[in-house]
Amino acid sequence: MTFTFPTPNLIDPASVTSYRWGIMGAAGIAEAFVTGVQKHAKQQIVAVASRTPGKAAEFAARFNLQSHDNYEDLLARDDIDVIYIPTLPSQHKDHALLAIAAGKHVLIEKPVTLIPSEAAEIFAAAKAKGVLAMEAMWTRYLPQYDIIRQLVANEAMGDIELVNVSMAQANLDQARLWKKGHGDPFTDMGIYPISFCQTFLGNPTKITAQGVLNQDGIDEEVSVQLQYASGARAYVLVSGRAAIPGIGQIAGTKAKLDVGPEFFIPSKLELRSVDFNSAPTTWKDESAVIGHEGLSYQATALASFLDQGLLESPYESHAESLANLEVCAEVIRLIGAEIL
Repeated sequence: MTFTFPTPNLIDPASVTSYRWGIMGAAGIAEAFVTGVQKHAKQQIVAVASRTPGKAAEFAARFNLQSHDNYEDLLARDDIDVIYIPTLPSQHKDHALLAIAAGKHVLIEKPVTLIPSEAAEIFAAAKAKGVLAMEAMWTRYLPQYDIIRQLVANEAMGDIELVNVSMAQANLDQARLWKKGHGDPFTDMGIYPISFCQTFLGNPTKITAQGVLNQDGIDEEVSVQLQYASGARAYVLVSGRAAIPGIGQIAGTKAKLDVGPEFFIPSKLELRSVDFNSAPTTWKDESAVIGHEGLSYQATALASFLDQGLLESPYESHAESLANLEVCAEVIRLIGAEIL
């Protein structure tokens, strides 16, 4: 059996309004975001703010931006439409609510928050203010994910029975992952595979998990089984200390699909029949958008949503973001981790 991949529906960066963006925090991921947007999108990054003395000025000099040493001056600007929030997850609620109160649309780094109720507060405030709030789950905006959505909508794989996905990276040197309140490995990294499972199976009805914790009670490695009302299952492995290729695998009644490696960046898809050792039909991302430059896709998509008058992303609704955070929170509870 041979398969044909649908063509990804991509938004032309030049087809949407060029909105003016401010960066609220000069974090490392903000560097990747600005790099990707300046290289592959038509959105205007105008200014960056940081409360750390000299950090915003140094960041701004590298990217030809204006800088502020406080958030209030950034948010008071009339020439800023959208705020990108790359600060620590434990800070997201306060920072997002400041931006929303100032009438700015917000793109909030994943995870939106560490506590689901705080994310719900952000989304409710945005709706009340009439601004768009969106989690920066950038993988859902990559070309391969548009193909995936089409495969699911067309039932090309048949009924989905099993998903298996790993997110395992040697991140012991990433200090922020090992400090309470900063975003532990499962919540920070595991949100990717949890979101991946949701793409194919929706939200689980039962969660079981086991984990390995360090001396501070922070999760180093976690394995999760998700069960669904349909009878389908998903298996998730997340490690912050050991590295294996990040591959997402989907078993359907008609076909099986591999995504990646790595499943969360621009990579490739392989679709096979369910027969043992069957030959794949392959789609590979051959664009010039490499690795974290793929963050640019979500900026273009957000501009498209604003042009349509939307207040949340059709690729990941507020309800979907909240459901994934609730899964993460339940896993953390089940393994007894202490992340706050």
